[in-house]
Amino acid sequence: MDLAPFFLLAPHTGVFVLGAPRTLTAPHRQWGTALLVGLEDDVTVRHAEGTTRGRIVVVPRDVSHVTRCPGPLLSVVLDADRHRATVQAPLPAHPFALTAPTVLADAVSLAAHPTGDTPRRAEALAARLFPTGPARVADGRIARLLETLEDTQAPSLPELAHGLRLSPGHVSELFHAQVGLSLRRWLLWRRLLRSLPMLRPGHLADTAASAGFADQAHLTRTCVRLAGYSPRSLADVLAR
Repeated sequence: MDLAPFFLLAPHTGVFVLGAPRTLTAPHRQWGTALLVGLEDDVTVRHAEGTTRGRIVVVPRDVSHVTRCPGPLLSVVLDADRHRATVQAPLPAHPFALTAPTVLADAVSLAAHPTGDTPRRAEALAARLFPTGPARVADGRIARLLETLEDTQAPSLPELAHGLRLSPGHVSELFHAQVGLSLRRWLLWRRLLRSLPMLRPGHLADTAASAGFADQAHLTRTCVRLAGYSPRSLADVLAR
């Protein structure tokens, strides 16, 4: 299969689809569930618990791993905030392989002809393997906080705490318990997602500033650590 690289984004639904003729990522831990489909060869995922290999591998959110595939790979990442139903599903806590011939065949077809509708079709593909979509955050205070942070530039932790009439320490503890990671890391992930549609070759410094990063180096470090790729490489694919 002669797969031309592509990177398709649907931030409003929390779906990100990357097609690559071969793959070797940096160690990373995305805040979302990754569905990795080797279109011709097995996908190999190295993680703290060992190595998982198969034509279809699912990587849960916030698991540090390296992905390798010698042939064409379809990667679908479902943002954990838009797809909290996936986070709350009783899935294994470490990467696992699946055997699903019809899903594999449909993934090959999807990757062969990427269009603007590909993220929606990729989400439907994932939904055949595990729950997707939104789910409620149990604590109403944190649910309101998440809505506020989606709509505004992030205020400081003391300001957030004052709005909730809680101490900063209590807000941090509640946030981690309800969402699953620290507020600081969550804000970095949201900042990275905001930056992705703006990535353009030769304009990464502008993208970093617009998305709220300190500088281009900060954007690069965050992108590699959370997505496994440099922003320059993703910008090159987006520009195709």
